[in-house]
Amino acid sequence: MAKIRVSYEYSEAEDKSIRLGLFLIACGILSLFILGFCWLSPTLQSLQSKPANCTVVSVLRPEEMFECVFTCGADCKGTSLYPCLQIFVNNSESNSVALLHFDEQQLVLNPKSECSS
Repeated sequence: MAKIRVSYEYSEAEDKSIRLGLFLIACGILSLFILGFCWLSPTLQSLQSKPANCTVVSVLRPEEMFECVFTCGADCKGTSLYPCLQIFVNNSESNSVALLHFDEQQLVLNPKSECSS
């Protein structure tokens, strides 16, 4: 018994909807590659930091006092004053003098800070 091959021709509307679906799938895959490249590349480049040796150039203690809000439990909150300490270091990698910060997050949160911590 021979198999009968049935050819099916799509209507114009079905053909357009299939093309639209394939186009949307291709656009989605392309946008994933583009966005992945735009977001992932800068992140990977920022992780490629080089270690550097820093030497202390000077340490200054201005007379300024800053407020520090602290918590030590659910019922324990307070405010205290702490002195400002400026530590300037010479970076061996860039050969420049810079103000030392506790960590990068402190620098990002308060870039105009004149205190090391």
